[in-house]
Amino acid sequence: MGMNEQIAQSAVQDMKDIWGGNLPSWDEYKKAYNSGRVRANKTVAAQAINLRGIPKAYFILYDVITLWTGFLIFPATLIAYFFMDFSAWWILGAFFAAWFLVKLSREGHCEGMKCGAERNEQLYQILINNGAFLFEPEIR
Repeated sequence: MGMNEQIAQSAVQDMKDIWGGNLPSWDEYKKAYNSGRVRANKTVAAQAINLRGIPKAYFILYDVITLWTGFLIFPATLIAYFFMDFSAWWILGAFFAAWFLVKLSREGHCEGMKCGAERNEQLYQILINNGAFLFEPEIR
């Protein structure tokens, strides 16, 4: 068993401990999602972003545009530095831009996964059983 699977199992066990031995229902998830109490597992989100049920806008924006731009901006700037007489400051700026875009993509994957789970109960069941979410019961 790999480290990601162990972390996922630990997250599922944490949810069961928080919820008294059971995983929360889809209705409880929707309440937590609408109140902003849901945290997402970034590793699961990166793997789940292209699943059926997750809005395609999240996939296109955060998995295609920002992620690939983040991966390509730094090497492109290095090439431009050597062949197009760019300033060395562009390399530093490209490094930070790449870091920011990859971080933004990871957060976008999480938001897409949470939104998809809020819209689709079957997707929610798959994700919650794989340790995708962590949230506590509503305090009354």
